[in-house]
Amino acid sequence: MAVIAKHGLSATTMERVAKAAGVSPGTVTFHFASKDKLLLETLDTVALEFEMARREAVARGGGDPVKALEAMIDVNLGAKLTEPRKVAVWHAFWGEAKPRRVYLERVGAFDDAYHKSLEELFRELIEQGGYGHLDAEAVTYGFAGLLESLWQEVLTDGRRFDRQRGKRLARNYLAGFFPRHFQAEAKPRASN
Repeated sequence: MAVIAKHGLSATTMERVAKAAGVSPGTVTFHFASKDKLLLETLDTVALEFEMARREAVARGGGDPVKALEAMIDVNLGAKLTEPRKVAVWHAFWGEAKPRRVYLERVGAFDDAYHKSLEELFRELIEQGGYGHLDAEAVTYGFAGLLESLWQEVLTDGRRFDRQRGKRLARNYLAGFFPRHFQAEAKPRASN
């Protein structure tokens, strides 16, 4: 992940990975056989970690869409899953045509499940809260887009990314649609 974050997919080599890991290139080759297998294993690792966290977040909601959405915010903006090197892996696979196809083949089902779970949570909240004027699909796309924009900030800001600000923005987005279920949070005042 560190090598992909620093060099991108194309410039990631078995030798660079070995050097970063402090092992011989032969050791890396023994475990992964090829660069493509190494890259796929890296993608699979971050994708499975995110998918498991997404499922746990929905389960933690215990049938309450508000609690599940709060947990989804924590998952999407928590330090563990959005550590800058991991976010760089996601963006690297999206940034190049051939890896993007591989990404869709390997991770597309996880992305579909993520989107579907968000839409189901919004649909439940719309029904429970009497927000009949809202379109669950539209709210889902907007919310997912906000989270992806914040992930881009993780990529550009690195460890300086303000996770609390990101969570506040996500909750404020939801408060705009579901004011009886989410409280808008005031922007902290800048200190002099």
